[in-house]
Amino acid sequence: MSSDVLEKRYRLLLRAYPADYRRERADELIDTLIGDEPTTRRWPSVRQAASLIRGALRVHGGSTAARPTAVLLWQGIHLGAMAVLALGALIGLDDLVEAFQFGGLSDPLRVLRDQGVYQVMVSAALVALVAGRTRTAAVLVVAAAVVPTVISPYLFLNGLPQWWAPVLATPLILVGLRRPADVPPAPRANAVLVTIGILALHLIPAEGIRMVDAGSRIVAAAMVIAGAAVFLWVATADQRLLIAVVPTLLLGTLHQLGNAVSTGELLRRPDALPSLVVAVLMAAGAVVSTRLRQRTRA
Repeated sequence: MSSDVLEKRYRLLLRAYPADYRRERADELIDTLIGDEPTTRRWPSVRQAASLIRGALRVHGGSTAARPTAVLLWQGIHLGAMAVLALGALIGLDDLVEAFQFGGLSDPLRVLRDQGVYQVMVSAALVALVAGRTRTAAVLVVAAAVVPTVISPYLFLNGLPQWWAPVLATPLILVGLRRPADVPPAPRANAVLVTIGILALHLIPAEGIRMVDAGSRIVAAAMVIAGAAVFLWVATADQRLLIAVVPTLLLGTLHQLGNAVSTGELLRRPDALPSLVVAVLMAAGAVVSTRLRQRTRA
């Protein structure tokens, strides 16, 4: 009886793997995990559970594909376009709500002209990209980079970071149109989860640590370290995240450079040049390590 319960719980963990992989390998994995000896265990060990989840992340990242490096790059580019558009939409929505909260209700048409048009267009481009309508998304993202600025230069003149989102996403989406036929697109549900993970990374209030009192600073620092550690644990397994996070960090760097921030202040910002350099190095490392594994496997 305990073996049946244990098998059910293993199979629940195996649901983290893609369906095709489960159909081919689930029984083999279960036999390996449980073994032939009778057991009284009712739960997988923490180490086994972590290994299964990490293995699922690797499979989603293309480790078992015929061309893992191609999957890493092309799907990483697609996920990067989604992530930077989602971050731009999130920042824009926050600024739009704030504008209405602090005086925007007295002139709502101005707020909608300055920020609302952008919000609608960048959201439409994001929805099209999530839905797999890449050509439609390419048209919409170009329009989102041009039309709102023509209607109102507010975002551009104020150097707001969301203005850069469609600018950065445009080349990524256009390059994505050239994806090789033998490289599958990123599954929609998985792409959404990856995007949410990258957004969660940006919601970690790292720069606010120096603004809280000393007693809370330790707790805040621990939360930042824990959040970054979780992201890195996931991203070093599904290395597409290391590709996808680069344009979102570039968004913050371009915003700060555009506002002519001094070098000293720039280096203290968590989403500025230092983190961008680290992200680029990690992305390059992901490509190199994937190519080495591919050669070893061959």
